[in-house]
Amino acid sequence: MNTTTRAILQTVMTSDASLTEPERGFVRRLLDGDFGETAVPIATVGERLLVTQKRAAEMLSVNRVTIWRMTRDGMLHPVEILPGMLRYSLKEITRLAQAGTATENLSRGSRGLGAVASAA
Repeated sequence: MNTTTRAILQTVMTSDASLTEPERGFVRRLLDGDFGETAVPIATVGERLLVTQKRAAEMLSVNRVTIWRMTRDGMLHPVEILPGMLRYSLKEITRLAQAGTATENLSRGSRGLGAVASAA
């Protein structure tokens, strides 16, 4: 972390009385250099815990039809707010995005090996 960022965070800690204790703890961990996964909250204050189909598609870098198919196939478990109005758990979408990146890299590697084996 550069010195300007550190100074800004220290100023916020000393001058912002509206910070909650969890927010203060988060800033303290940043100042101490703890950038681990546990330091980053899944949803910040005011952020929605349920997202629309469109937002879920954007987060996973897929088409909205793919989100519908993933729901149909049981990969996603939407919450029905009103009849026909579905929302998706931000936590579930985030988990799929992280798992999808690892799975995508693995499947690309295995396809590459299969192509090499069949060519030989």
